[in-house]
Amino acid sequence: MKIKNALYLNLILLIASSATAQVPCSATILPKPTLFVNWPQFQYDAAHTGCNPYESILNPSTVPNLAQKWAFGARFTDFKSPVVANGMIYGSSFAGQGLYLGHVFALSANNASEVWSYSTGVEFVTFSSPAAGNGLVYVGASDDNVYALDAKTGAVIWTYATGGSVATPALANGVVYVGSDQVYALDASTGALLWKYATGSLAASPTVANGNVYIGGSGFYALNASTGTLVWHNPTGSFSSTAAVANGKVYVVGDDNNLYALNASTGAVVWQDPIIAGPESPAVSRGVVYAGSSDGHVYALNGSTGAILWQYASPYHWLTSAAVADGVLYISSDSDTSALDAGTGALLWHYGGGLYSYSSPVIANGTLYVAANAEPDYPDYIYAFSVIGHENRR
Repeated sequence: MKIKNALYLNLILLIASSATAQVPCSATILPKPTLFVNWPQFQYDAAHTGCNPYESILNPSTVPNLAQKWAFGARFTDFKSPVVANGMIYGSSFAGQGLYLGHVFALSANNASEVWSYSTGVEFVTFSSPAAGNGLVYVGASDDNVYALDAKTGAVIWTYATGGSVATPALANGVVYVGSDQVYALDASTGALLWKYATGSLAASPTVANGNVYIGGSGFYALNASTGTLVWHNPTGSFSSTAAVANGKVYVVGDDNNLYALNASTGAVVWQDPIIAGPESPAVSRGVVYAGSSDGHVYALNGSTGAILWQYASPYHWLTSAAVADGVLYISSDSDTSALDAGTGALLWHYGGGLYSYSSPVIANGTLYVAANAEPDYPDYIYAFSVIGHENRR
């Protein structure tokens, strides 16, 4: 009887964990959980797949009915990609109040009411999107510091000084990984240095998957996530964009404007494609890689071979990383934000009016979040779009 009860308990725990765990989009359709999920860091997760596998409200049938729910602006400008965690929106900005003062801030996801904001009061330019977890919000800045702020109050819990401007952090397994003059691994609770590794040039934002940290610099590197020891180094070219890791491959745009697929275990080039004309990060879902080009095209490529599956042409320049959820691809340009059918590339919805966006879309709990500015006077906002009356339902 004790053995049977233990088996039942383990089965219950397994079901519960599978219903709430957040994992990268895979080649198989995942079961949808009943609980709300987060988009807690740049491109959804530490693997930066740009894909939320648990979205069930926004899909090809409902996306054409998206409408603006709210817009938040006021004193902040030049927003970076926001994140969503526990009913809050966390964002960072380049400047505010007429001065070059960076801000990190928290908003209610429901109505955009501001809960807190933080700035050092001196030049503090946030080049990074935040990452939220462990009750903290992590962000990098041009004052060479990594900041960890209390997610509820914005109070500074710890800071760590690097040797250069800090790119967007990745959070995984209680460790904050950042790229700066070197790659740093910091204890997420205390900020204590765990290890650092020099990549030969200013490091990009790190990606964490398969027990490794993948990051560009002078060539591309895979480091052991626990020790920082070198796993492999591909010396081809230089890389300043953030990689996405899925299906045993590293997908990353090089500074030569080629999209590369590298073997995640060895670093060998599996394929490369010169179609990409900008350093934005690709999104990956169910074996398909999605990326936008500054020549106005959005591409879907076979993740194994690099073959183009479809392309969507637009008069605009795609300036942001793509994001995908429940069969819909989202991408923003210098004039609008569009939603395309992820399987065919057909346009499902767009929001125009000169909406100039430079941060990646975020999709969580039936809401699309976009940071952008609008003509004619270019005020900056974070916009929330939803199917009115259906957001936050499951």
